Amino acid sequence: MNIRKKDKEGLFKSIFTAYFILLLHVFLLAGVGLTVVLFKGVYHYLPWIMAAIGILVLSIAWIVYRRMRETSSSLQEVLGTPEFQDRAVEVRLLGGLASFKIKAKENHPLLLDQSDGADYPGARLIESSVARTERKMLELNTLYEKNLISREEFEKARQNIIQG
Repeated sequence: MNIRKKDKEGLFKSIFTAYFILLLHVFLLAGVGLTVVLFKGVYHYLPWIMAAIGILVLSIAWIVYRRMRETSSSLQEVLGTPEFQDRAVEVRLLGGLASFKIKAKENHPLLLDQSDGADYPGARLIESSVARTERKMLELNTLYEKNLISREEFEKARQNIIQG
């Protein structure tokens, strides 16, 4: 899958920006602690110092958020690229706690058209594992009967299908 150069640079910059922000927080907390230890009079001004640091962190976060929003592309643009065409994509958030799937528009080999005229004509069903195995065995048998594969290849492929 080809990832555009712009997307690589954006991802690379975003990761390093996040690490820079974390490193900045560590330095700021260490500086405040050192200031309090070395200058005991600063202790009285600590709430003001912490408020200033909080405002600084929030403003930096706001700038980073705006920049990321301006340079990032929408989900529709990303899924419109040729790499994602005719594929189902699953997006997982928070380690799979929240997820959703975006289905492919075209027919997929595992999806079958429902032809019995049930409640929803033309509805697509997911092919069962037994039906998939039967279909693969029939295709393999057809290849062997047409002499497109040898007996050894047939037996090896048959064992692979049976074993899963």
